[in-house]
Amino acid sequence: MRAGASSPRSFAGLLASLAAATVAASLAGLLLGIRWLTPILDALPAWIFMATALRRGSRARAIGLMLWWAFWLATTAVVFTILAPGQAERGIFNGAAYRDEMLAWISSGAGRESTPTLFIPQHLTHAATFCIVTLATGGALSLVMGAVMMNYMSFYVGALIGQCAGSPAHSTAMLLAWNPWSMMRVVSFVILGVVLAEPLLSSRLGGEWPDPLGRRRWIVIAIAGLVLDLLLKGALAPLWPSLLRGCLH
Repeated sequence: MRAGASSPRSFAGLLASLAAATVAASLAGLLLGIRWLTPILDALPAWIFMATALRRGSRARAIGLMLWWAFWLATTAVVFTILAPGQAERGIFNGAAYRDEMLAWISSGAGRESTPTLFIPQHLTHAATFCIVTLATGGALSLVMGAVMMNYMSFYVGALIGQCAGSPAHSTAMLLAWNPWSMMRVVSFVILGVVLAEPLLSSRLGGEWPDPLGRRRWIVIAIAGLVLDLLLKGALAPLWPSLLRGCLH
């Protein structure tokens, strides 16, 4: 069997193991309520699974696993916020501030989220910082950074869904609270996090690593995703508050 290959059953087991580890780590951080510790616990299983997949020669599998991790990280934070908003706020860095900013934007239609001169510099700064930290730490600290951002975005989503529970707008919040441009950004960051972690990890760890020449294609895909994120946000963000305003009481 070629490097990185495995049976469907073993891959299903790998997905189940990562999902369980992600949920357990996230819940531990949220229940402890220590904001700086939560993203570290979140990132630990992700880094182990990512590095293992890369050492076995499968870049595509590593990217797929990190997207799976991001899904379960977001799901856990959203559900926990709906069920225990106070405890979630204690355990999620920047959660309350980001929630308040987003709810004010939905209420008024004005704010950084729909102002390109404000959100473009922020996005570029986040992306540049993420790439530099990934290259410098083999993905370890950039996964922590990613977990911080995923958690506070998920906290806002959970807060919005929880706020309109029982109202006619509940289904709208469920569908639209995670907006499409943010999901595109998450996918792009995941790709960059995996690909840019390879140089340092491959120089420090043994194993059969993916062909370095294949990184360029993935980087191009990630950059295209970041550009699409900005385009979607510029086009759709001015319309989004009116779609979600019914969620506010």
